[in-house]
Amino acid sequence: MNARLIPMAGLLALLAACQATPTPPEAYTESTTDEAVQPATFERYGTLTVAAGTEDKPLDMRLWYARPDQVTPNTPVVLVMHGGRRDADNYRDYWGPYAKKYNVLVVAPEVTQKAFPTGWGYQTGNWVSRDSSSIDASKGHRNPVEETSFAAVNRAFESLCDRLGLNATTYDIWGHGSGAQFVARMVMLYPQAHIRTAVAANSGTYTFPDWSLPLRYGLKNTGVAPEDLAPAYAHHLVIMLGEEDNDPSHRLLSKLDIAEAQGAHRLAKGKNFFAANKAMAEKLGVPFNWELRTVYGIGHSGSKMSEPGARYLLAGKAEEPLFPLKPRAKTPPADETPRQREQRQRNQELLRGSGTDGEASPF
Repeated sequence: MNARLIPMAGLLALLAACQATPTPPEAYTESTTDEAVQPATFERYGTLTVAAGTEDKPLDMRLWYARPDQVTPNTPVVLVMHGGRRDADNYRDYWGPYAKKYNVLVVAPEVTQKAFPTGWGYQTGNWVSRDSSSIDASKGHRNPVEETSFAAVNRAFESLCDRLGLNATTYDIWGHGSGAQFVARMVMLYPQAHIRTAVAANSGTYTFPDWSLPLRYGLKNTGVAPEDLAPAYAHHLVIMLGEEDNDPSHRLLSKLDIAEAQGAHRLAKGKNFFAANKAMAEKLGVPFNWELRTVYGIGHSGSKMSEPGARYLLAGKAEEPLFPLKPRAKTPPADETPRQREQRQRNQELLRGSGTDGEASPF
């Protein structure tokens, strides 16, 4: 018997100590009659704290979870990364309904400002020190890999499995906005993570395979050489882009020239990032297991992007277009306005980059 397994009674006793979040009762209505799960001692939504540090630098990390009707040793885990506000509770709530629907344990790790301050600590994974610069590689220094927030989240998963007696050795991971920055950089900089499939949705900046630029935009000061990207390209990373996240004036987008050079808006940035890494993989002659997916009718919204993210990760739709366009007339209508023509042509361009018609990205 697996030594990591713990008796169900012990599991329930452990989770009885988990802190439940105050949410309207109807959100947690139980429909299961299985006596293996007792709602009174294991709330459908709650938190637990696990060890995520090292022996030299201990760290506790709070995990906001949503559980399915029954948790067994074979229950899979999906990690949901919060945004820049460190609002793990909100992102757990976005994904909470999918725990029961897809029979998965949803876990939103809280990467706190105290443990990992500023965007250097979270969005760039604490890979470099806080006095680093996005435009001057001479500033700051590399942090030890085990002190990164990437490694901390990975250890939190290991601790979770140990405490709950889960057999999982890998996890799916999803992030939107700042969370997507974390996910994409985790794959590139920390490919030893136990990731099965990663989805980075609507990131505002990316780390390109460019050694003339420092982190957060390039790899000059990261210690990552071109050949080191092979394990990252072997990961299954999905760049998921909302068709309507195309506002170049969005208040959260950086106005630095170096940021705008990646693309006018998040939709363009994501497509350019994917194309640049695909070209690098071809140059290196290594397998490229990344995908580009377009979600139609959604802009920059973590809550709305959660549904296509869950469908992709948890419903096994990896080989199908998420939202194929409705059948269109082969010829445009005679009364088509210039605005409608522009929108139709733009949708055709987006379709070529989404993989729905077998063509490559136009970038």
